[in-house]
Amino acid sequence: MKSKQRFVWKIGDIIPIIQDVCEVRGILGEGGMGVVYKVHLRYWNNVLAVKSPKPDVFTKAGGKESFMREAETWVNLNDHPHIVRCAFVQMVDDIPRIFVEYIDGGSLADWIRRQTLYQGGTARALERMLDIAIQCAWGLHAAHEQGLVHQDVKPANVMMTSWGIAKVTDFGLAKARVRASEQGEQRETEGLESILVSSRGMTPAYCSPEQAAGRPLSRKTDIWSWGVLVLEMFVGEVTWQSGIQAREVLASHKPQDEAIPPIPTELVKLLARCFAWRAEERPATLLEVATDVQVIYAHLEGHPYPREMPPPAKIQAGRLNNQGFSLGKLGRREEAVLAYEQAISLAPTHVDAHYNKGNVLYKLGRPEEAVLAYEQAIRLDPTDATAHYNKGFVLKQMGQTTEAELAFQKARDIQPGI
Repeated sequence: MKSKQRFVWKIGDIIPIIQDVCEVRGILGEGGMGVVYKVHLRYWNNVLAVKSPKPDVFTKAGGKESFMREAETWVNLNDHPHIVRCAFVQMVDDIPRIFVEYIDGGSLADWIRRQTLYQGGTARALERMLDIAIQCAWGLHAAHEQGLVHQDVKPANVMMTSWGIAKVTDFGLAKARVRASEQGEQRETEGLESILVSSRGMTPAYCSPEQAAGRPLSRKTDIWSWGVLVLEMFVGEVTWQSGIQAREVLASHKPQDEAIPPIPTELVKLLARCFAWRAEERPATLLEVATDVQVIYAHLEGHPYPREMPPPAKIQAGRLNNQGFSLGKLGRREEAVLAYEQAISLAPTHVDAHYNKGNVLYKLGRPEEAVLAYEQAIRLDPTDATAHYNKGFVLKQMGQTTEAELAFQKARDIQPGI
């Protein structure tokens, strides 16, 4: 009973963590594996989501430590616009908690279930669906290039911003669940998800043949599961028990809902390639898949796909920014400053690196430099309310009350109630 009480957080709770405290502001979701909270880090003035596994997940000796090691592979991923950023993993109340970027629009599973995906008519819906398919493929390919196979690609593991940016989440957690538990049965999630989640880490409704057979996995398993994710967008729900049925579902699919566009012929052909039973017969990479979908998009929409892949320098800068954030949370602040400065040298317009550098400089007792860092972040993004607010806070500590109040007022103008 005690472990359950330690596990549960309530809205309004103040939770001490290393180098900070977090205030619980909401519960974003709850399932068989755990709870996801929305929290505010007071000292860093950041809003994050916290994934908290339930204590009964850890049935294997050393399971918590193994879970943390696998989850930390997510922290080490390069920053990418189509991957949810994992800030750090920390043991809190004897439970490994995963602190990740907060995304405000819910999951792709939510968008399908609530029919947000299909708003605006079938033409607009089709454009949106192809856009999401490309973004997901880019995010997964970026992880593959760093040697990480997701192993549990599904709409519930794609987060959506309110303006339509898709970000793949939960990297490393499929393997982490396996390492933490000795249970061999499947378990059914509660609340938001009703699809079975296997103790082998994957979700059967999206699994590839090699996953179902328990064989070694490569990036090709994510290509199959990406195809199932796209198929679900066009079907509007999961009507199959296992991902290995995807080929049959694709071949026999007939639109049942007038709000959902039919699958374009070119996309049917691409999905059929993704569902090749032999992994070596599938497309080589998800970058190749994304490129094919871009061609389909241009053909159907009459104009080129508008998004561009982020340049490598920006991705590397994002990784260094993430590294700096994690070092700062561990109290290694001088190293954090160096990481932020390296990020800025690669991508001088990286707003978060300037802002985070300001936070660390203030903690190091260097307020004048902190203000300069916040001002650079503000020059790059004048609408960054937290940069204005933190600048005001530091100026107030320095005794510059007039300048501080101007900064606070600017923050309130942008974000009332901050």
